[in-house]
Amino acid sequence: MEILKVENLNKVYGEGGTKVIALNDVSFSVNKGEFVAIVGASGSGKSTLLHLIGGVDRPSSRKSLY
Repeated sequence: MEILKVENLNKVYGEGGTKVIALNDVSFSVNKGEFVAIVGASGSGKSTLLHLIGGVDRPSSRKSLY
């Protein structure tokens, strides 16, 4: 049973020459009972992903997020 599903999640900050792609087409799901770790280098989008999942920020585009 899925408790979290993210499909084609994107987040872009700025425009033109200052455009930064924080998340590019991220998709995954978490099932009940699973443990998940979000790891990566500094600036790779970990906090951005958590802010979007938690509703603190809004995605630039997505297929689904629930």
